[in-house]
Amino acid sequence: MGGGMKGKTLNETDLKWLVGTPATDSNFTSALQHANEVTIRAAIEAIEGAPLAKTKELALRRQLRVLDRNKGKEAADAAAVATADRQLRTTELELATLQDERGAEDLRSVEQKERERLIAQCHETIGRIQGVGMIGKLATVASLVWLSQVKETKIYKDIPSIGSWEKFCESVGMSRRKVDEDLQNLSAFGEDFLATVASFNVGYRELRQLRQLTYDGTVAVDAECITIGGERIPIDEDHHDDLQLAIERILEDKLKMNDRVEKLEKNLDGAVKEETKGLKAEVKALVREVRRLKPFDPEEKDISFAADQLQDIKDSVLCSVAMISRFIVDERVQKEPVIMGQVEGHLQTVELALSDLRRRWEQAVNLFEA
Repeated sequence: MGGGMKGKTLNETDLKWLVGTPATDSNFTSALQHANEVTIRAAIEAIEGAPLAKTKELALRRQLRVLDRNKGKEAADAAAVATADRQLRTTELELATLQDERGAEDLRSVEQKERERLIAQCHETIGRIQGVGMIGKLATVASLVWLSQVKETKIYKDIPSIGSWEKFCESVGMSRRKVDEDLQNLSAFGEDFLATVASFNVGYRELRQLRQLTYDGTVAVDAECITIGGERIPIDEDHHDDLQLAIERILEDKLKMNDRVEKLEKNLDGAVKEETKGLKAEVKALVREVRRLKPFDPEEKDISFAADQLQDIKDSVLCSVAMISRFIVDERVQKEPVIMGQVEGHLQTVELALSDLRRRWEQAVNLFEA
């Protein structure tokens, strides 16, 4: 026979083709023809029980039996066995091809039937809503699951006079915005959680806040439990009260935090306005002083070379003072000794730097003798 009995070591190249290619592929057929027993057994072990691999497994086992039958036979018998085996493999491959085609056809048939079922369900629901005014009856979790399936499969495109997701939502008596938000809640929390909190006093605004808290890890939901503020609560009727209290508490804390942030922002804005007002007064005073001293410069010297730099210095001073002012009036800063110490260090650095600049300026320039 061929190279099937040659060698007792695993051939990685043949194993790759036997495991990674379909039974109808020429590379699989070629590898199967010269693979040894060790390689074939390894391939069977790798694909055994895998979906859609039955035909390939059958071909491998047939070849393995051929190898087993021909062990110890003379070289003269090997050619005849190989010929018969090739015929057998050809038949099996043809059968596998037919089975694969039949399987693909069956899968398409199942998918088409499911699609037709969804389309029929859409027609039925739209008809009931338009016929008896069943608007508002699609708020159940089961309905949301159905709407999610309709959106994912884009079935609405096959419904006459619909064609778009927005029109489909309108046809079932709901706005696209509301449906999309409901589907976001379904995706974020899951069916069990939404079904459990349906009896709670939790509206869309609260669910939206809870959903936002899932993004920063404050709230986490899995198949069985929800973790709120570090507390893990099972999603079931036995923990109905615990879950409701936890939701109310986390939303209340969120509201308090938002109020405090808003208050701090108002205080900061007020402080900055006052500081800016004072700086503007100082700038006006400096401008008046410059104007007062201008007559003492009889030569009317061209000082345009310094205009841009002076403007940059002015902007930098105003920006630095405003930035520091906004920071030091923050109540959170005033409660943190470490941050207060760092601010104090920066202020001292600024003071020393300004003192050095003043010294160097007075050494270089005498305004009264200029």
